Amino acid sequence: MSSDLSDTKLRIPPGVADRLLELLSTDDAFRALFREDRHAALVRAGFEADPERLRETSALACLRVDELASKADIAAAREALRAHLTSDASHTNPHAFEAGTAHAALRRA
Repeated sequence: MSSDLSDTKLRIPPGVADRLLELLSTDDAFRALFREDRHAALVRAGFEADPERLRETSALACLRVDELASKADIAAAREALRAHLTSDASHTNPHAFEAGTAHAALRRA
């Protein structure tokens, strides 16, 4: 599935959202990559783009966090996070991967 990088409101395909959430809720090495380089992490989760090109076309501000929520918190909120990641609202509101805020942020969305 190719991704349109010309749109500044990046659309995350459902399959990529599923894989991203799976890895964030189970894989410590992937979580470290996500904290270091969210662009490379999104590509590793299946988003079809070169990480450098992705950096140039989208800040992925919606994936920026200061402290990543725990694996258990992401797993517990997985369905709501998936719905949020793939909805139109996800492009105007920050994602809820921040520690301690997942459920509250999703209720506000």
